[in-house]
Amino acid sequence: MTSAVAALRSAGRRLRGVRLGIRGKIAAVILLCMVPVLILGAVLYYARTQERRSLVLRTQQDTARGLAADIEMFITNTVHAERAAGAAVMSQPYPVGGIVELFAAIRANDPAFLSLALALPDGRVEAADPSDDRRAGVETRPAFASVRRGAEWAIGAPFLVDGSPGVEVATGIRDHGRLVAVVDSIVDLGRLRTVFTAFAPETDGIIVDGSGRVVLDLRRPDRPPDAFWQLSPVQKALSGQAAAIEGYRDPSTGTRHLGAAVPVPLLGWTVILLEPESSALEPVRQAGAQELGWVLAVAGLGLVLAWVLGSELSAPIQSLARGARAIGRGEVGYRVSVSRSDELGELGTAFNEMSAQLHRHVSEMGALQAVSDAALSTVRLRELLPTLVQQIVSALGGDGGIVWFADDTTGDLAPTGFGAGSAVTTRRLRPGQGLAGRVAARGRPLVVSDPETLRALDPDLPAREVRAAVSVPLRAGGKVIGVIQVFSRRMREFRPQEVRLLETFADRVALAVDNARAYERQQEIAGIIQEALMPAPSVRIPGLTLAGRYRPSREVGGDFYAIFPLAEGRVGLAIADVSGKGIPAATLSARARYLLEALALDARGPGEVLERLNAVLARDADTGMFVSLFYGVLDPGAGTLVCANAGHLPPFLLRAGAPGPVPLEARGILLGVQPGARYPAVETRVGPGDLLALFTDGITEARNAARHQFGDRQLAGLIVSHRDAGPEDIADRVMDAVARWTGTGPADDQALVVARVLPPE
Repeated sequence: MTSAVAALRSAGRRLRGVRLGIRGKIAAVILLCMVPVLILGAVLYYARTQERRSLVLRTQQDTARGLAADIEMFITNTVHAERAAGAAVMSQPYPVGGIVELFAAIRANDPAFLSLALALPDGRVEAADPSDDRRAGVETRPAFASVRRGAEWAIGAPFLVDGSPGVEVATGIRDHGRLVAVVDSIVDLGRLRTVFTAFAPETDGIIVDGSGRVVLDLRRPDRPPDAFWQLSPVQKALSGQAAAIEGYRDPSTGTRHLGAAVPVPLLGWTVILLEPESSALEPVRQAGAQELGWVLAVAGLGLVLAWVLGSELSAPIQSLARGARAIGRGEVGYRVSVSRSDELGELGTAFNEMSAQLHRHVSEMGALQAVSDAALSTVRLRELLPTLVQQIVSALGGDGGIVWFADDTTGDLAPTGFGAGSAVTTRRLRPGQGLAGRVAARGRPLVVSDPETLRALDPDLPAREVRAAVSVPLRAGGKVIGVIQVFSRRMREFRPQEVRLLETFADRVALAVDNARAYERQQEIAGIIQEALMPAPSVRIPGLTLAGRYRPSREVGGDFYAIFPLAEGRVGLAIADVSGKGIPAATLSARARYLLEALALDARGPGEVLERLNAVLARDADTGMFVSLFYGVLDPGAGTLVCANAGHLPPFLLRAGAPGPVPLEARGILLGVQPGARYPAVETRVGPGDLLALFTDGITEARNAARHQFGDRQLAGLIVSHRDAGPEDIADRVMDAVARWTGTGPADDQALVVARVLPPE
């Protein structure tokens, strides 16, 4: 053996001295190491093992099907016996005693019958053997009931009879299609144990009924009734399809089993066959071990031969494999050493070229993604531009950058810069002036890598230590809205692919700027509308002092409050929250605000005002926006508050001397949702010193850093603790507390109205 190995190594050294191409080396390795034999052996071993395992499972299913057929035959024989007995009874007028003798003879001939009874369709038992308590209540048995409903024969659910499993079997006796009697019997299912006598000692046979409960267990009579009802092959068999059982572990012994679950179609039951894997698969293991021995012998021979020539091929292939794994881990740009001149050497060179190109591509895609993310991070221009310019300068390896925006009127360019402080400027450029002005005027990219040319085009840049620059136009809606520039303080060439990448960046920047400008215009308009809605923060009306506060979120919404005097010294108080943000919400808020005041001044009660307001807003329900609104009429002289609510948070009323506030509950659906909705008014007594607080959900649902809400309880506590202060002070303290709670500013609009009833003057 030693001399054979030495000879193989010597042959290997001689082969390494021959300059074989990669194809020749692979062919030699395959030939000498017999790789096809190994692969074929492994495939055959796996296929044969699976085939033998499948054969075991098929055999078990076939056995289980035979058991199912025997069980069906057992029940069918029972039905035939009942049918024959019924036919005999009906063929001639047997007396009751004769019928009993006939049934006794049947039971003597077939011990499976525990009892036999002949019952009329109405449930009355004509004759039974034995004549005991089993004959009582035949009409309540499920099988009898099924036959009475029209079934030819029926079987009931299994149950225990004197400790042994039994089942009711009923067969209808008909005369010209009319049910004249029913033969109802109790059958001993324990007789089915004889069906399982041919099994090996380790094999267990189980019968479960249609509900999945164990009816009969050959080896384990003490098994729980529900031991198999959740087993998926059993569920499949109960639905009518045979299924193999693999990997079932007995809960009591921990033994793994193989087997089959086969339906008994006639009865709706299932037969389960289980055998321990150790015994069921023993023939498979023995045959597999023999075949595996042959495969290992061939593999051993192949390994000895591969050891001789494998080193010649393994080193470069392993190097390429390490490179592929490194790239898979994200190490783009990974290089492998190339020291060969054959096909493997060419493959290593191609790998390095591919890795370098992949590195450039991934870098560009990452930069593009970073710019896109930055463009989507905010719609506020002042926050957006520094991040965008920083990402772009970093992607192109520059030292600084400037975004110039064109004035819509004059066309002059104004700069916004970042990085490389010497490159940032505050001067404005006229169209055609400087590098940016030329790009804006021509609408084409411009690259300058020569300091002298740069000085001639834009003397200001070399003075700021810029040695190279690339500029591309920003376009929005087909119009040049500005220029983006990237600078370098060292000598370098901006390659065409970098220019194309900067143009791609410019598209993202232009789109983000256009969206940001549109958003700012929308917010400005919405803010103007909303500001016009808010009354003075402090109001004094005879009999009342009031304070209102409003704090908008970063997104202009539709919250508003209203305080307006009415006839006869009464005061209208309202607070509302409009769904949505921006101009649509502010517009709907303004509309609801002025409609409310117009309807209120028409001397209508709160309920009628909300009903009429809802009728108007519901006509535009297709906009998908709605309004929650509380409206109350406070009469200080009469000491009453009449209010109605359209889905808004109930205000708090803190009565003088009361320990805490109570919510003013009034039911009503949101405005603009359901035409014809009703808003019942609720009247409440108020007196001097009483405090009323109206608020929107921006107050109570304000969240802190831990995502906890400010809440009704905290708001009520603040009002109680400052009950002796004036409305101005209370409103300020509440707004300050909510601001401290959120820390970073409101996520939703916050509106608050505090009113105190004054003593009569």
